[in-house]
Amino acid sequence: MVKAILLDIEGTLSSISYVKDVMFPYSKKKLKQFLEENRENEKVKQIIKQVEDIEGKKLSLEEVAQILEKWIDEDKKVTPLKELQGLIWKEGFESGELKGHLYEDAYKKLKEWKDKGYQLYIYSSGSVGAQKLYFSHSEYGNILDLFSGHFDTKIGNKKEQKSYEKIAKEIGLKPEEILFLTDNPDEVKSAEKAGMKAIRIVRPEDSEYIQDFPYPQVKNLEEVENVVKL
Repeated sequence: MVKAILLDIEGTLSSISYVKDVMFPYSKKKLKQFLEENRENEKVKQIIKQVEDIEGKKLSLEEVAQILEKWIDEDKKVTPLKELQGLIWKEGFESGELKGHLYEDAYKKLKEWKDKGYQLYIYSSGSVGAQKLYFSHSEYGNILDLFSGHFDTKIGNKKEQKSYEKIAKEIGLKPEEILFLTDNPDEVKSAEKAGMKAIRIVRPEDSEYIQDFPYPQVKNLEEVENVVKL
């Protein structure tokens, strides 16, 4: 029996294009100036050190900025980049320049599932800080209270089975009591290997059905209950 629902953000709850075409360019445009203005901030110092550790050498602020901008272009899922983007997006959300996009069916089903007593959790490559900002400044207002918890790459890579095993342990449920929803086929496979139920969300504007895919695929959250009884 499903007791908790674990959800991806991009392509599942929100449009991939919003993150790709609005949020990423915003963070890239602000990145160098943000580093310069906050170089004495402890969090920023840690991020710079993490970039240097990954590159294996001491770097100037200019070089750090160039590497981070390159990682944005490559859509690298690395923790220091996600942490810095979270800090930059914080300013954007709080100033009103950014508002988190949510599909209408996603907002509706999140509320419905919460009202039915399901625990809702987010698992995204974006930092927990960025997730909370996104949902506290969404197009539907502050919806943070819908969620029981948040996970990011600190718990592990989203394409690795052990990440989902760790999440189940953190939540305090058996893997089979958790339903995972994501647009990424590799994440579906990894969650299923960990023992979770998993469904691939295939929104026409974001992705395409995979022929002979061995796991369920639906086009939005309204269709999830055609596959799993909730």
